[in-house]
Amino acid sequence: MPFLDVEQLKKVNGERRRVVFAGELPALQVEDNEFMFLEPANFDLVLTNVGNSAINVEGQVQVALTVPCDRCLQDFVLNLSPLFSETYYEKNLPAHSGKNEEWIPYSGDSIDITPEVLGTVLMNLPMRFICQKQCRGLCPVCGVDLNIKQCNCVQEDVDPRLAKLKELLK
Repeated sequence: MPFLDVEQLKKVNGERRRVVFAGELPALQVEDNEFMFLEPANFDLVLTNVGNSAINVEGQVQVALTVPCDRCLQDFVLNLSPLFSETYYEKNLPAHSGKNEEWIPYSGDSIDITPEVLGTVLMNLPMRFICQKQCRGLCPVCGVDLNIKQCNCVQEDVDPRLAKLKELLK
């Protein structure tokens, strides 16, 4: 789990520190699917004390997930490098006028960024998982993977919305 040590950073307003590390992330839940990270995520972050016990965390996270292709159903590795940007505030201190509703509370001398990192990865997932641009998918008749083997099925490409018009031509 990625934790950031901010004990020294909290003491000096305007202080900046770059941190580069690798950290394990739990599986990513997307609806009924669970995607596993193949390796620890790589973090390259800049932590800034922006005053009022607020810590701004910006940088990049690199992850590799195993996901199934939406065309051929074969698992493949999806590499993502989303930008990460969040601001955390000390929740145990009195409320400050600079506190923003989008800021995330923390307490103590470390910040667990795991939930926000998972949210960032989730927001950067593609709409569809496609293993390669040329993926041919599965045969709609027999179900064979057309990337591996060619089938001899006869396929009529008829738009279901126009199927009634085809019946009129017979």
